[in-house]
Amino acid sequence: MRLQLPTIIFLCLSLIVVVPLIFYMQTGDQMATREAINLEGQEFKSLREQAAVAHNAKRHTAAIQIYAEALKMRPDNAEVHNDLGATCYEYGLDYAGPNWPSWTTDLTNQTPVEAVHELETAIMEVGSGYIVMNSDKPDVTAAIDERAQTADAYIYTQQFNEDVTMNIVIGKTKELFMKARDHYLRAIDIKPTYPRPYYNLGALYMKIGQHDTAVDYLEKAYQLDPRDKDLEAYLNELRSDNRGYISVPIDGR
Repeated sequence: MRLQLPTIIFLCLSLIVVVPLIFYMQTGDQMATREAINLEGQEFKSLREQAAVAHNAKRHTAAIQIYAEALKMRPDNAEVHNDLGATCYEYGLDYAGPNWPSWTTDLTNQTPVEAVHELETAIMEVGSGYIVMNSDKPDVTAAIDERAQTADAYIYTQQFNEDVTMNIVIGKTKELFMKARDHYLRAIDIKPTYPRPYYNLGALYMKIGQHDTAVDYLEKAYQLDPRDKDLEAYLNELRSDNRGYISVPIDGR
């Protein structure tokens, strides 16, 4: 069937009008999408800035809430997980108060019953913080470990010849430290080449007496960022420190 001239003209005019309209609609959708992305990016950046201000002002509850809002927008952002972990860590220290360790006891010559009573007294007095106990008897160590776990504490034991050091984290400090650990690990899962969560995990484990684990994470951080001279100095001090403990600052940047 042959199209008559008026029909052909009508079709051509229709194409002239419709094609630009379709293109305009598509372009408009793309522009709207870009604007939405830009607005989300600005909001996300603003949340991070607000959280950092709250963190630096030690308004930890506010900082945690704001970082959580940022993670709702971008749950796979390694930097926010790291920064939230740093805030949880600092908050846990605040709960522990000015003394670290919060309580130290030498359980040498004590029976398991006496040792458990000492731990219960420490838990009641400290409430939230870090308890260090030393013993040279396996039955005392076992009794302390069992009682600490029933108290929902985090316990890590180190043995040096006959002597055992029990590192016990309790209360809100334990809860917040474990949240910090989990956020650091999540940051590493998301971005394995990002050095800060390795560094911060090292600092956390050093704080609670897990020297070997701490050094492993700090060395990994240094491998990823060998220009960090402060970290290099920390590692050199750790390797030469016979006590197996120095304090390492958290990097929440």
